Amino acid sequence: MRRSLVDSLACPACADGRFDLVIHTAHERERWRAEVTAGEPTTVTEVEKGALHCTQCGASFLITSGIPRLLPPGVPDGPSTGHRLTTFDGPVPEHEENFRDLLGNVAPGVQAIEVGGAFLGRRVLDAGCGFGRHAAVASRWGAHVVGLDSSAEAIESAAKNVGDTVDLVQGDVRRPPFRRESFDHVYSFGVLHHVTEPAATFTALHALVKPGGRLSVWVYGPRQGFTRVATGALHGATTNMSPESLYRFSVGLSSVLRVFSHTPHRLLSPVPFLGAVVNHLPVHDHSRWPFDVVVADVYDRLRVPVTHYFPGEELERWYGDAGYLDIQVNRRVRNTESFRATGIKR
Repeated sequence: MRRSLVDSLACPACADGRFDLVIHTAHERERWRAEVTAGEPTTVTEVEKGALHCTQCGASFLITSGIPRLLPPGVPDGPSTGHRLTTFDGPVPEHEENFRDLLGNVAPGVQAIEVGGAFLGRRVLDAGCGFGRHAAVASRWGAHVVGLDSSAEAIESAAKNVGDTVDLVQGDVRRPPFRRESFDHVYSFGVLHHVTEPAATFTALHALVKPGGRLSVWVYGPRQGFTRVATGALHGATTNMSPESLYRFSVGLSSVLRVFSHTPHRLLSPVPFLGAVVNHLPVHDHSRWPFDVVVADVYDRLRVPVTHYFPGEELERWYGDAGYLDIQVNRRVRNTESFRATGIKR
């Protein structure tokens, strides 16, 4: 954790208190290129172990392995993740492609990233960062990225994957432990449909965006027909499985998807007419991913229950009620049953 991150943190116990930092172990490192600002020191302090004490309510939270543990009192760790063993070293094209896809609404900014556009020099929050795939891309594009996740397994997996290029915080996306208006861009992909109060969580994330900043989300849309029946049956069958049993089940289901969805999509998507057909195969957008990543994603989808499905009109209403400008809500290009949305805060 960069020492300077403390200025952006807020106590999750009282929702607003600032922290006093006690450092037990730290080291200095050279700033990486995107951190360099004229007139600032060339090194940064990384806190490995310490504590944060709220000056308002007196609550204390530990920093371990360079990660502030800022879950609200009484809130347990988030669920186990199939990505606890997923690792990557350096840029992964599939992760960047997926990130661009989920950010599709901000295409002009994404197009400009290589010449210092939408992410360069920005303070960015990845709310529900998982094992760090998107945070790593945003950081490589020059953003100052903070990754937030409630799962100890996820945040520690992310730490292995992103190193010291991203600040990581274990905390609850429903009560994010950050000061108001701390970020230029907040994105949350695949999270809101898992929480019990998605509208309140959206409002909590909205509060973190600076005026003129951007909030982006991706959520599941309403399921219909066979997809709805199959999704409900899978969740019903796996709800009470042990982690080991669910992992074995995920391997089997991923093998079926590889044969009957991923392979046909990879082979037939360039073919006229047939390409449109295979674009409706379930989870076909994983066709280029390594098999172990597919297994872990299937595991995570089944481990965490989906509590809400969102029509596009509901997302438009949320953004409109919050006073956003340039509101864009549309279906993902390769998945007609999910929505990506973005807007600029007044």
